[in-house]
Amino acid sequence: MRPADVLQSYATMMLLGLVLGLLSGGFPLYTKEISMASLAVLMTLSLSTVTLGEAGGKEHIKHSAGALFVNYVLLTGVILAIGLFFSRDYWWGWVLMAAAPSAVSVVPFTTIMGGQTDKALLATAVNYVVALALMPLLTLLLVGSAVSTASLVYSLLVLIVLPMAASRLVMRLGIGKPVNTSLINISFAVLIFAVTGANREAFVGDPLIVLAISLGGVMRTFGTGLSTEFVLKKLGVPKQSRVTYVLFASYKNLGLTATLAIALFQPIVAVPATICIVLEIVWAIFLVRYYRGAA
Repeated sequence: MRPADVLQSYATMMLLGLVLGLLSGGFPLYTKEISMASLAVLMTLSLSTVTLGEAGGKEHIKHSAGALFVNYVLLTGVILAIGLFFSRDYWWGWVLMAAAPSAVSVVPFTTIMGGQTDKALLATAVNYVVALALMPLLTLLLVGSAVSTASLVYSLLVLIVLPMAASRLVMRLGIGKPVNTSLINISFAVLIFAVTGANREAFVGDPLIVLAISLGGVMRTFGTGLSTEFVLKKLGVPKQSRVTYVLFASYKNLGLTATLAIALFQPIVAVPATICIVLEIVWAIFLVRYYRGAA
C-alpha cells in the first residue's frame, strides 16, 4: 500500500493512531490541548464541504429532535441502567457519561460515513444547547453535585462556533477532496493517538472491573448503535439519515466526561469513560467499513 493510500484510508489511520497510542502512551505533555486542537481542525475541514445556509428548515429541525431523543433518552437511559450494576465511584462515572452531550466528532464522522453533515451540525448544536441545562440537572439529581456549564460553553465555542467560521475560509481555498480527506484522516489519527495514549492506564487495573466496564461499554456503543441501525433500516430510512441517528445513539463526549470526573471527584470515576473511548474508536472503524457497502 502506497503512503497516499494509507492517508486516504480512514480505518487504517484510525487503527494506526489507536495501536501507537496504546503502545507509546501518547503525548507526554499538553494532551488536552492537542486533542482539542485536532478536533477543532477536524470540524473545520468537515464543515468546509457544507453550505451552512442548508442547516435549517423543518426537515433539519425534525432530524435534530430525533437525534436529541436517541442521544439523551435512548443512550442516556442505557448508560444509567448499566451503571446501576457498579459500585458508587464507578456509578458516578457512568452518570457523568450519561449526562454528557454527544461527541462533537459526530459531525466529521458523518462526513466520512456518507451522511448529511449539515443535519449533523445542527443536531450537535441543539444537543449542546440542551446540555447546558440538562447536564447540571442530571448530575445534581443522581450524584448530588451539579456540573458547571462553563466547560460546555467552552466546548461549544471552540469546537463548533470557531470551526464554523474557519470553515468558510478553508472553503475559499478550494482544497481538493483527496487532500481534504488525507488531512481529516491525519487529524483523526493524532486525536486518537493522544486520547488512547493518555488513558491506557485504565486497562491495567483490576481485570474483572476492566472486563465488566468493557462489556457495559460494548452494550452502550455497539448495542444501541446496531439496534438503532436495524430499526431505522426496517422503517426504510435512507442511509444518509441513518448515519447521524446511529452516531448520536452511540457517542457521548467522553473527553469532557473524563475531564469532569477527575476535576469533580477522583481518577477512578473517570475509568468508565476512558475505557469506552477505545471502544468508540473500534466502533467507528466498524461503521466505516459497514457503511461503505450500505445502500
